[in-house]
This record gives sequence, C-alpha cells and structure tokens, in this order.
Amino acid sequence: MTSRTRLGAIDAGSNAIRVVIAELADGELTQIEAERVPVRLGHNAFTSGELSDKTIEQAVAAFVQFRRRFDALGVTSYRAVATSAVRNATNRSVLLDRLYHEARIELDVIEGEEEARLVRKAVVHAMAASPPKAILDLGGGSLEVNLFENGAWRGHSLPVGTVRLLETFGLDGPIGDAEAGMVRRYTATLMAPIVRGAAHMVAAVTGGNAEALVKIFGNSGGSAPSFDLADLEQGLPAILGATLDERMAKYGFKKDRAEVIGIAALVFATTARQLGIQKLVVPGVGVRDALLLELAETARADHAKVEGAHDKALVTAARSFANRLDHDTSHGEHVRVLVRALFQQLRDFHGLPETLGVLLEVAALLHDIGVVVDQQGHHKHSEYLLRWGRIPGLEGDNREMVALMARCHRKDAARAKELINESSLSKERRQQVRRMTALLRVADGLDTGHRSRVEQIVCTRMGDAIVLDLVVRAGPSHDEAELLRKADLLEAELGLAVRMTVARPRAAVETAVETSPS
Repeated sequence: MTSRTRLGAIDAGSNAIRVVIAELADGELTQIEAERVPVRLGHNAFTSGELSDKTIEQAVAAFVQFRRRFDALGVTSYRAVATSAVRNATNRSVLLDRLYHEARIELDVIEGEEEARLVRKAVVHAMAASPPKAILDLGGGSLEVNLFENGAWRGHSLPVGTVRLLETFGLDGPIGDAEAGMVRRYTATLMAPIVRGAAHMVAAVTGGNAEALVKIFGNSGGSAPSFDLADLEQGLPAILGATLDERMAKYGFKKDRAEVIGIAALVFATTARQLGIQKLVVPGVGVRDALLLELAETARADHAKVEGAHDKALVTAARSFANRLDHDTSHGEHVRVLVRALFQQLRDFHGLPETLGVLLEVAALLHDIGVVVDQQGHHKHSEYLLRWGRIPGLEGDNREMVALMARCHRKDAARAKELINESSLSKERRQQVRRMTALLRVADGLDTGHRSRVEQIVCTRMGDAIVLDLVVRAGPSHDEAELLRKADLLEAELGLAVRMTVARPRAAVETAVETSPS
C-alpha cells in the first residue's frame, strides 16, 4: 500500500513570503502547489526597528490563507520560518502571537547561521551531481554566504539585503554612479573578513533576484541556468539607470521586484568580484526547499520506526538526523559508548531511571551537531538544532532535556547548572538533566582530541571518590587533568571526587612481552 504524507513549508522573507506544499509518496517528494505573496516584512523594519501595523495585517491575512490551503490539501506536517526582518523587529512577538492564534501556524524565527545552513542543504541537494564550493543567497534583509574550504563549509550571514539597502540608503529610483559606489563599498567592506584569499570560479546564487537576473543575462549551457559576471557588469548601467516603470515594462517585473533588482545586481557583482567568481549558477531553490527536504526525511524515519523497539528506534532516528545535516558522528558515537558505561556502572550513585539512558545516548551522539552551522559556539547551535529539529520519538520534556545536555556539555559547571535551573522543566527533571549532563561532560572529556583511544571504563567507589580505571589504545600518553577537565559537575552532583587511572596500553604491553629477555 502506498504511504502518502502532505507536507508544507513557509519562508517568511524580508521581501516576500513563499509557501510550498508537497506530497511524500513511496519515499518520493512531489510538489503540489507553490505561491509567492508580495508581503514586504522588511518595510520599515530595518529603519524603524519595528514591523508596521499594516505589514502585520497583511502577513496575518496571508498566513490565514496558507492554513486554509494546508487544511484543504491535508497537510499533516509543516515548518514555517522567518528571517532577517522579523528577526530584527522589536515587536515580532505581536506577529508571532497573532499567527499562532488566528492562523494556527507557529512561526519560527531563525538566526542567520541557520538560514545559511538551510540554503546550503537545498543547493547541495539540487546540485548533487556537481555541488558548488560557494553559495550566495541574497534576500531582502541579509546575504548568506557559504564557502567550502579545507574540507568543511563555513556559513556567514551579512546585513546586506535588498530591502534593507533600499530603505536605509533611499535607493527608490534610478541608481547613479555615486549611489552604486556606495552600495559596492558597503558590500565589499562587510565581505572583507570572509574572503581571506578565497577564490571560487563558480558559485550557486539563490533567491528571487537571482532567478530574475538569470532571465535577463542567462545562458542555456550546463545542467542549471547561469549567467556570467562579465555579462552582469556589462548590463548593469541599463538596469541601474532605468526608472521603476521602465524596469517593469522592459523586464516584466512586478513592482516589488523592480524596486530591488538594481541593488541585487550590484550586490551579486561586488560579492562575485570579491570571491573571484566568474560564473553564477541559479539552481532555483531556497530555504523553503530545505524545509521540505527535512520534513520529508523526518516523515520517512517515522514510517520506518519499528514498534516495540523505542530505544533502538530513537538512536537510529538520531543517527538519521545527523546524516541529514551532514554531521560526522565518529566522536559522538564513541562518547555514546563511554557515557552508556558510566550510566550503567554508576547507577547506584546517580539514581537515574533506566528509561533515561537512551536520552543520554542521543545527547552524546548529537552533542556536537552544532558544528554544521559553525564551530564557534557550536554548543549553542547544537541546542537550537535539537530543540527545533524533527527527531521521531523525541518530543516534549525529552527533547528539552536532550537539547539542554547538548548546550551544557561545554563551559564551566556553574554556567551549566544555571542554564538547567532556568529551564521550564520540573524540579525533578532539572535534577535529572544535571546528573545526565554531568555524565556526558565526563564522557566527552575522556575523548579529548576526538581520538577514540579509551576502549573500556571500570568505575569503582573508593572512600570519598569515584575511580575510573581506563583501558586505552596505544598512543601519546594521557594527561589526567585533561581527561578529567569536565568532571566538575559530576563531583558536585554526587558529592564525591572523581579520580582516574590509566592502564598500560594493550599494544605496549604486548610489545614489552615480546622483547623481554627469556
């Protein structure tokens, strides 16, 4: 029997709101309908810092219509996100509250780094045969730049959006040489810290303006539409010098697109020059496509979940989640094994229910997943992804507990306790999270350097201390202080010191036996 699921995705950008509905059937995702609604959430948001009453009314009306379409088409799962304009608005809670109560849609305001990750996911999926090494996503409020360097992606979000520049610099008509120079300098200045010698001949560019520009300057060569920087630069004067009416008449643009197309052309041209890009490929995807992909991946995992095997299914779902985000779980898998041993051997001391063991394993597996967004502050990104990601079987308090453990696996014990105690969990749950986090921190510390050298742990109570006897693989000698640098929270929770002994590496013992005199 064919399994069918209807999914919905909403991208509330700064220049327009986009909605798409798709059906997942037998593992394949097919788009049913899509719509672009010209509600400019960024209007006045970047100059006054607030969403206007009129803009809020327009957005609510659009979302009410989206809900009607969701209900009519049987959408069972959706995700709606808002980007730069709502993110910067001081009165965004007014919009979020009205959408929740009047449209029955929960709008998630995402950070720039998450926006960059979603764009990257959509582009890499669409261009799987030949993925780019640079991705530029230009919206109304920000420019997301993804660069693949030294074997990893780096994502950046810059306040270089078309609506932001339009209203901040007053570029509401033909753009003269002085104004064009101002936009170029502004963009180049913000790009400077990112470039650092990067050079990519080809980049994928996304967003409505990229799709509009490829219709003007595009060529049919290659698997996706594209245009050359040289052609863009050559055609810039005609776009910049035209009035709004002339752009609408000549290119067939609607008013909101005609207003910002010149600014977009300048930003793309400047960014391309900064990165050494000569060709810009337009795959025609964006945030909404990434949202659908992740909803479909979750739905597939839901369909595959085995009844009666919750623990195994939850760990499997966590691995699938990591795979969807392109996260290497080698370190996480090893920490999971170590923390499971600690959880089992120290049960008489931590007093945690057996049922919480699987949550601890999931947290161990995914505690570093935030590195897919950015290495710096990755524990915060891990918390965000776990709190808002879709992992089948991980809901309610359990999801909150796993997210908190990931957030608190770094920094000092005092800060970890503060974050956990400030959560909305019950007093009993908060104590459980503190103790599970304490175990996770020790396990993570034992795999310092991510070398997976600790092969076995034996835990023993000796007087006022817990002693961890470690069996390790051969390699550089261990520093006990480094391995136990995260034992502070466990000591505080159990009221016992944590000490350690390291057994002689097995390989070293065997070598000594072989070379000893008979």
